[in-house]
Amino acid sequence: MPAFGTDEKPADTSYYDLLNVEPTADAAKIKKAYRILAIVRTSTSFQTHQYIIVESKYHPDKNKEPGAEEKFKDIGEAYQVLSDPQLRAAYNKYGKDNDLAPEGGFADPQEYFQQMFGGDAFRGIIGDLTMGSMFAEAQESEMQEEEEEAAGDDKKKKKYAGPSKEQMEKMQEQQRERVKKLGENLLHKLSLYTDGQTNDEQSAAAFEEQVKVEAEKLKQESYGLELLHSIGLVYSSKSKQYLGMKGGELPRVFQSLKEKKHIMGELWSTLKSAMAVQSTVELIQKAEAQGLDQAEQLKLEEDATNKMYAAIWQSSKFDVEQTLRQVCDMVLLDKSIPQNIRRKRAEALRLVGYIYKHAEADKPVTDLLVKTKKR
Repeated sequence: MPAFGTDEKPADTSYYDLLNVEPTADAAKIKKAYRILAIVRTSTSFQTHQYIIVESKYHPDKNKEPGAEEKFKDIGEAYQVLSDPQLRAAYNKYGKDNDLAPEGGFADPQEYFQQMFGGDAFRGIIGDLTMGSMFAEAQESEMQEEEEEAAGDDKKKKKYAGPSKEQMEKMQEQQRERVKKLGENLLHKLSLYTDGQTNDEQSAAAFEEQVKVEAEKLKQESYGLELLHSIGLVYSSKSKQYLGMKGGELPRVFQSLKEKKHIMGELWSTLKSAMAVQSTVELIQKAEAQGLDQAEQLKLEEDATNKMYAAIWQSSKFDVEQTLRQVCDMVLLDKSIPQNIRRKRAEALRLVGYIYKHAEADKPVTDLLVKTKKR
């Protein structure tokens, strides 16, 4: 009768070996190890648009060595098992098993990785982030450079100037569709307030409660609170611009200047985060060339990974806010809609923005006291 493994001495250690951690590693160390393995080489390029180019050690799109794709899948599988307490306990006791998998099966590692930055819960509000297309463009450029090097081309390398005209047109069309769909979603959300059949106070109270319940769920997602605050800021800014002094807000000109200042600040933060990653990557490259010991190299790689995550978040945040400003304009500036309806949309949007902006990690959103402006 085979002996069962324990948490200290598992029946099989291949998953732990893939992530380069000890069997006694806690959840935080396992997550950190996965992040470092998923992304240990990062480079950034900002030209016409913001591009954050991520090069994964085992990602099949980046590593063309035989077995790279299988290795990438194995790493994702190992993380999904070891990050689940029940699956990890079963793995430690019995080892690998075909039936040992998360409910619904193993997720695609690439999709699973993307879920670490938000999740499907926000998709109806912010749509699909543009990061995927950015990776594709960066990858194409990098592969072209590698081909030129392999061919012995001694000509000076040309800097990546961004996507082609056709690619730009495709991306612009995708963005238009994204804005249109998100506008429809937002109108549907606001309809409880704008189309209420009862008096305005009852409609507003019901709408407020619905938004609070939604926000309480959304803040639990990965980067949920940060996303809520960013979305809330845009909703608040755009609604206040529309309502102006007649809606109890500051003049529209002041609101517009305030928005422009915020946009410039976010753009600068995005550029700074990219430069921080690039600087760390250059240090790693120098360290490798100088034969730095493994412990120091891992420390640099972890630092690069953390900065890369911060850069991707900052770039995604910029993308989200830019997109939602277009969505709000679509909802509020449609002159085919009567002005009184658009005003109610702005009031509802201001309410959503306030709730999202003031959501807190350690306090129930349902307990939030909303300060509303008098009409």
